[in-house]
Amino acid sequence: MPVLWQAPTDPPEVQPFEAGAGITAGRFLLRVILSVRRITVPAALAATVWQVGEAAVPVVMGLAIDRALATGDAGQLVLWIGALVGLYVGLTAAAKFATQLTAYAIQLLQHRLRSTLSTGVLHPAGGGAHAPDGGVVSVMTNDVARMANGVQLVIMPVARIVTIGFIAVSLLTTHWLLGLAVLVGAPLAVWLMGVLSERLSRDTREYQGLLATTVGLATDVVAGYRVVKGIRAETEATRRYRQASQETLVGAKRNAGLLGRFLMGSGVVTGVFVAAVMGLAGWFAVDGQLSIGELIAAVGLAQALLPQIQSIANDSIPNLAGSRASSARIVDVLKTGLQADPKTDAAVAPEPDGATRPEVPQLPVLEVATPSATIRVEPGELVGVRADDLTAARLAEALLDPRERGGELAVRLDGIATGELTAQEYRSRVTVTPHRVMLFSGTIRDNLTATAATPELVTAAVRAAACDDFAADLDLSVGEDGNRLSGGQLQRLALARALASDAPVLVLHDPTTAVDSVTEHTIAERLRDLRAGRSTLLITSSPALLASCDRVVDLLEDALAPAGTTL
Repeated sequence: MPVLWQAPTDPPEVQPFEAGAGITAGRFLLRVILSVRRITVPAALAATVWQVGEAAVPVVMGLAIDRALATGDAGQLVLWIGALVGLYVGLTAAAKFATQLTAYAIQLLQHRLRSTLSTGVLHPAGGGAHAPDGGVVSVMTNDVARMANGVQLVIMPVARIVTIGFIAVSLLTTHWLLGLAVLVGAPLAVWLMGVLSERLSRDTREYQGLLATTVGLATDVVAGYRVVKGIRAETEATRRYRQASQETLVGAKRNAGLLGRFLMGSGVVTGVFVAAVMGLAGWFAVDGQLSIGELIAAVGLAQALLPQIQSIANDSIPNLAGSRASSARIVDVLKTGLQADPKTDAAVAPEPDGATRPEVPQLPVLEVATPSATIRVEPGELVGVRADDLTAARLAEALLDPRERGGELAVRLDGIATGELTAQEYRSRVTVTPHRVMLFSGTIRDNLTATAATPELVTAAVRAAACDDFAADLDLSVGEDGNRLSGGQLQRLALARALASDAPVLVLHDPTTAVDSVTEHTIAERLRDLRAGRSTLLITSSPALLASCDRVVDLLEDALAPAGTTL
């Protein structure tokens, strides 16, 4: 719970949600909502005090009329005015706390859901090892926001149901038929509105899917604009986006129409019900069964009943429909992004008593077996691999994925297959920097210190990667995805980040393709000095980098076959 109801300065540490193979959208939504019950329970209590307090206002006013104004008792008048003031102070404070706690719960759930999706989508052991496309980005923004808003389903609807019960009890004390009408009619009205919302719920999921597809397509086109422009595919890209946009527009109009019809139908149901209660109260007053104060209280309670039922119909039911639809999409992404891997699961499972695991030294021997040669990196060696682009990419991919790949490529540490090691055991010794790198938004310091072993190593890594010309000020912003840097600067900064990690075994894939020849020679000289005492594997065709290696394995003559072929 934040101090003085304020959110903490730093994001809290959260555990990712688990989405098993058999979990449904409804069960996952319920699990997510219940995960913040330490916040939603006090929020629901505060919301209940707020809503019941508002419904109690006409009751207090009715009592004040009967016991003060009708009798002319000044003392009673002061007493009930004080009660009314106290009631407003209490319900206002409760409304503030309920709103703050609800907002905090929503933000906390959004943070945890995005952490869960990031873990699943980016996990190298799962199907999401590739970069997330626009559809996934849409899920991590729009659908996460809708699902997190579902936490309100256990706050305001609970408070409104309790308030409806309070109104029914209050009307029972006024006249038993009025209370009975509310006790029977309110659940019936809510049930009718649930029936009216069924088609809206089904259509909402379909519409959200269309919207996510269109947003994802737009994101992909913008991200790959240079490629689209280079192959002159602007016309086709425009046609595909226009078609998706038109389908989404049709879906939006259909969904808006269904929502409008639902709101109209629910308004009729609630309006008829509340009018019937008010009409019944008026009849009892005319018949002399209710006093003036009781009539005012009954009419006020009936008016307070209207927003309670309307809110359930207009807010809670559409919120439930949207949350369930977003929950289904998030579960789909989690199931496809991180499938259970028997080797991974076995690797992270706790070992039974007495079990032993292979021990890998901190500076192991790295071996990559290919059909034509075995690449072996002894402790402290700088080994180069000269290969064509396809072979180089497949080697880097094999080293990036710590699982046993089988077939034409096999990676081992000190003779132990990587499939027998946990991901943590592998990555604590082997760091792989792919050719296409990503920088985090923020400063140069933020990117370097995220993986740096020591502050001194940051300085040495900046120099070794020849970043002196632009990284003299480590607090310089790199922009989103490094968009304030040139291609060469971005590549050198990524190399400095890899060098600053002081990895026992470092694999670099074409780290200088965007760098001029003079700077490349400088990097080759300094790289060897910085990595002294550590193992380094350079997958490159650069003569300058290969010349700095202790030895070079040439795979140009025996390239690996494309994926799916047999050698």
